[in-house]
Amino acid sequence: MIRLLLLLCLPLFTWGQRAEITDFDLAGDTYQTDDNCFRLTEERNYSTGSIWYKSPIDVTKPFSIELSVLLGCQDDSGADGMVFVFTGGRYRVGYTGEGIGFAGLRPSVGIEIDTWLNEHLNDPIEDHIAIMANGRVGHYNDLAGPLAIPNIEDCKQHHLAVRWNPETQNLAVAIDYEEVISTQVDLLNDIFGGRPMVYWGVTAATGRYHNYHEVCFDRLSWIPTSNDRDDILRGQE
Repeated sequence: MIRLLLLLCLPLFTWGQRAEITDFDLAGDTYQTDDNCFRLTEERNYSTGSIWYKSPIDVTKPFSIELSVLLGCQDDSGADGMVFVFTGGRYRVGYTGEGIGFAGLRPSVGIEIDTWLNEHLNDPIEDHIAIMANGRVGHYNDLAGPLAIPNIEDCKQHHLAVRWNPETQNLAVAIDYEEVISTQVDLLNDIFGGRPMVYWGVTAATGRYHNYHEVCFDRLSWIPTSNDRDDILRGQE
């Protein structure tokens, strides 16, 4: 079963809290496909969608957010991708198409998984990942990347983990339990202007080319120690 685990370092330790549809706000074309999955875009031109967790998280505390993503089956003609977003306001979406629902969103940090080559944005030819700030989707001043990743438009679910350590100010991303990109950034002060509570969500969009994009979750859990959290990230449940 494909999952989303929201792993937060909280004083209490709770396993297996069920995530409910009411925990999320849906926007655009997004709809629930079954108990655990949401389709953000269809295989059609100019489709856009997003899903947002309703409760904010505190960037002064460490956390790991885990989910499964599916970026469609069309490789050569598939577009545009997905962005995992942290933003200061709830239920906000940026420009669609090549903006993937992230462009123009400020203040924000976006982890872009891009499946289409936009040469004017300085995209690599391969599927790629980047960490971006404040809705800037052109790869000219990324926080990290862009870095090529193996073809992800393969009709398969891929585990995605987003990890934050405020002590080291390290933001890291793993795909299928392998770290693929990281950066040092002061989220609290440099991005969110000293405001610690932020919202997270996932956006997706298509343009003149398309794929379907899905995110899936199973439960919310809290991990009390770094060792336990690392075991989960390695897939050793």
